[in-house]
Amino acid sequence: MVKRGLWILCLVFLCFCLGTGGQAAEPTKEIPIIIKERAGIDWKNTPLTVGVPVPAGNGAFATPPRVLDQWGREVPSQAVLLSASSTAVLPQWWRITFFATVNRGDTLVYRVVPGAEKRDLPRVAVTVEKTATGYVVENNSLKMELREDQPLVARAWFDPSGRGSFKDGTLILATPLALGLRTAEGALTIDSAAQTQIKLEESGPVRAVFRISGKMRKPGKEASFTYDGRLIFYADTPYFRLELKLVNTGGSHQMVEEAWVGANFNLKGERIQAAFGSEGKTPKTGALRPNEQAQLLVDAAGRIRWGGIFSGINPAPAGTEEALGWVDLTGTDWGVGLGVKAFRPQYPKGLQVGGTGEMKVQLLPSSSPLLWGAGVAKTHDLTLYFHSARDRESLNYLKALTNQPPVAMPDANWLNQTGVFGQPFLTDAFLAALDPQLRSTAALLKEKYHTDLLNLYGPSVGVQEINPEHWGFFHYGDLPVAFTAPWAVTGKYWNNNAYDLPYQLLWAYLQSGDPALLTIGEAALTHWQDVDLVNPEAIPRPSPGLEHLKDPRQGVVSMTEDFRHFANGGLLLGYYLLDDQYGYELALRMADRVTLQDGVNQDDPRTFAAGLMTVVAAYQASGRERYLDRAAELVDLVLAWQEGQGGGFPSDFIYKAGLLTDSLVAYYRITGDPRVLKGIQKAVDYALYHYWDERSGLIQSTGGILFSSALDLLYRETGENKYYNIGKTQVNAFVNKGAVTEAKDVALFYRNVFSFFNGALRQDKGK
Repeated sequence: MVKRGLWILCLVFLCFCLGTGGQAAEPTKEIPIIIKERAGIDWKNTPLTVGVPVPAGNGAFATPPRVLDQWGREVPSQAVLLSASSTAVLPQWWRITFFATVNRGDTLVYRVVPGAEKRDLPRVAVTVEKTATGYVVENNSLKMELREDQPLVARAWFDPSGRGSFKDGTLILATPLALGLRTAEGALTIDSAAQTQIKLEESGPVRAVFRISGKMRKPGKEASFTYDGRLIFYADTPYFRLELKLVNTGGSHQMVEEAWVGANFNLKGERIQAAFGSEGKTPKTGALRPNEQAQLLVDAAGRIRWGGIFSGINPAPAGTEEALGWVDLTGTDWGVGLGVKAFRPQYPKGLQVGGTGEMKVQLLPSSSPLLWGAGVAKTHDLTLYFHSARDRESLNYLKALTNQPPVAMPDANWLNQTGVFGQPFLTDAFLAALDPQLRSTAALLKEKYHTDLLNLYGPSVGVQEINPEHWGFFHYGDLPVAFTAPWAVTGKYWNNNAYDLPYQLLWAYLQSGDPALLTIGEAALTHWQDVDLVNPEAIPRPSPGLEHLKDPRQGVVSMTEDFRHFANGGLLLGYYLLDDQYGYELALRMADRVTLQDGVNQDDPRTFAAGLMTVVAAYQASGRERYLDRAAELVDLVLAWQEGQGGGFPSDFIYKAGLLTDSLVAYYRITGDPRVLKGIQKAVDYALYHYWDERSGLIQSTGGILFSSALDLLYRETGENKYYNIGKTQVNAFVNKGAVTEAKDVALFYRNVFSFFNGALRQDKGK
């Protein structure tokens, strides 16, 4: 019996070893997710959302995947397929929301693994009920009613015990959230006659996402503003998020005197305790009687003003920008906090509370009216956090949730395995596989890239990566451009992220993991969408120009057909990584307009490149064949034009030809069309024959670096070393040049320069 027991024990141990060994032998079935804590607090079972790509044709992740923590335990998760397609050549992206527990200052690795029929669920899942007038959504702490005859949230209940007991006594919001705007013609609000559109965008056990939109009007007049919101509701959490966008759809510029969103909460107590994020290390606190109020205002000059029971004007010391922008009211039983992301950088802005439970965000304070351009939008990201009166950590969590929640991102080594980006991320593992000399070059290029991007927005001030010079209601997330023509209206002009600079910011974030790049990239994308949401006439038009720039002759926002800004790669990357539905919709609208009118100008290769890249990116995101068909038509135009030009793409600057060649490379990666490969080779050979400069080591100038993707492709497809050697020479020359200081140049020169290292890795392996 003893021998049999020992034999069984050994057999069990052997099976365990084989099982664990088998798991280690299949690393591709686990996708590492890097989680970083930024606020310096502990987080428990906090919902995070991340986008994860899987290679084309990967059957292991054909069904919704699951998430394991650092100990191998499954955590509740919810996955949505973002890029379903009818072809096996495109990678797929999953958007996964999961619960994470992370200690202050920690960096953890969770793992995404193939799905299973039985999944771990939250303690109390999100439930969504469709009603005759809208929806009711609840978890164990919160319950909310959304109605089509009321704006945003109609009613809300809160159970501080977390047991999901929602009785009349737990009704915390008896009247709807109020949303309003005042112009010279009067106040614009949402009345009961205005139908609110409510769409359930995503629903599952971990979260529900609602799209809420409608019109704002003065009684008896046509609507001149609309609102569009995304309300995100989670399981097992006492808070929700609201992304709120206001859009001038009236067809003309309007002087807006005030804009606000707020509510009256049923707080109990003779005195309500108020707490504001302040310019100091501790919150500014005080007790409010029913007839008292308190206010924080950042005026048009960027000064901080306190009102009500607080008073005074304070210049905020450096490093306190993240501390501002939230307020909390607490009664005898429970409290509510409200946070506005990037509050001070988007000044003018205000927060106001009253002793009867009034809470109001002054999206645009009445003391700072401004001209709101036609077709221009403004987006604010709000967080409402509910807590018991005895919760001592509520203020810390509210502050952190507002601006610095933990962030999750797919591991860059996994991204290299998928090949989804066409060029490698220079991770430590990738660098280790390179020849020592090339490893040094690659490391220098990586650091140069990181530094050049951050310097565009710097120098940083405290914890705020975007310098105050670039702050403002409509400017935050953009960069000024030098423009001093004597005939132009004086004032600041902005380049509005030309040549898809936001894509570079997010790509660099994935490569380095630096949250500073994420902060800047989020702001850049939000600004881009707000300014490009609709054209200034606020009517549909079949034209590729969606960009709004200030007209130098009039000094106001106007429209331009400038193709420099016509790129949607950054919008779609934000959609994948940041849960940015607005970006996805704008990216497809841009592609739709290219399918109607290509905007091609044969005197400028950039127009071909802009249209082609736009529809290729839209096809990769949506899998819709009409975008690929339009891309094929544009490619035919390019190849026919190329034949008439002796094989090249003549232009006054070499970077323009490089842009077009790069767009052909993107198309070839999807289709493998041999005609396109021949066209790419002709274009490269033409450029080398006419423009190669031995002294500088570049194809004509620094703009020749845009041929990097084509040189790499030709080396890997043809095996001809000349393409590799030219690429290597160009990369070395670029690394040895000084800093790149113009936003346009940063967006262009780093567009595909890392492609060279695809071939470099192959050559090292072949030695």
